[in-house]
Amino acid sequence: MLSIAPECRGAWVKVGIISNPVSGGRFGRARGREISAALAAHFSDCVFRQTASAGDATRLAIELVEAGCELIIALGGDGTIGDVVDGLMRSARPETPFSFAPTGTGCDFARNFALPHDPEAVARQIVDAPVRRIDVARMRGRTTDGRIVERHFANIASVGVSGRIVQAVNGRGRRVASGSLRFLLCSVREILRYRSQGVRLVVDGVEVFKGPVTVVAVANGAWFGGGMHVVPFADLGDGLLDIGVLHGASRTGVLGILARLYSAAHVGHRLISFFRGRVIDIEPLGDQRLSIEADGETLPFDSLHVEVLPGALSLKI
Repeated sequence: MLSIAPECRGAWVKVGIISNPVSGGRFGRARGREISAALAAHFSDCVFRQTASAGDATRLAIELVEAGCELIIALGGDGTIGDVVDGLMRSARPETPFSFAPTGTGCDFARNFALPHDPEAVARQIVDAPVRRIDVARMRGRTTDGRIVERHFANIASVGVSGRIVQAVNGRGRRVASGSLRFLLCSVREILRYRSQGVRLVVDGVEVFKGPVTVVAVANGAWFGGGMHVVPFADLGDGLLDIGVLHGASRTGVLGILARLYSAAHVGHRLISFFRGRVIDIEPLGDQRLSIEADGETLPFDSLHVEVLPGALSLKI
């Protein structure tokens, strides 16, 4: 269950608002402006910042906490939300309450919550909501040049074809389709191109899987890929991470499972395995490089270590 922390509410709160003007295209920009205006009407002391390049949201979150902001709000998609959470966890006051309003492409983290669509209603919910504690995942990976890099994610990190799909979704063809449709089109295309990667999966020190995989999803939240209910048992407040494994399979077999993911009808399929734990390690078998993403952003890691931080994020939504 989600634990409740002391409240942070009222017009007196100094609020830092980080928006991604690229997230969600023209619609996302318009929605971001509407939500920003609604928030400014409720909070008298708002500091607005916009991202301009990769990594900005993480840096801005740290800077806003240092500037005395008592609530940090992210306006964007899963990537923006994940980067802001990473910045909060790296800041001098990681207990600073966090909130968000989705304006981006997939907005899968938002599916874990009952959020209204109307900008004024979203702002009112943020104002009125109590602060509750949810889990965050901390990941560490070795880059191709040998560096060890650490970051946090709020929703899901995954290995396999999902990393290729995220790269395609974030690529140049963004105008071909939007939102969940783009995720679906890119999923089909990348599945047809993909060859299964061999991995060794270790959960809490025990090897639970070794062999070819299509996807390994390490989940704090339950959805990814523009609405795929990939790990339906995931709970943001249980102090555990859930792992879903889609074994290596033929392209037609994977495409058949793809359609089931949106309604969680893949549960019980012979090519799907689920595990649960606190510390997860994923290593490649052989020299093949893993394709890795976290919260909708690709990462240049060749191995992955993930651990849950129970109740680390103060969420106000």
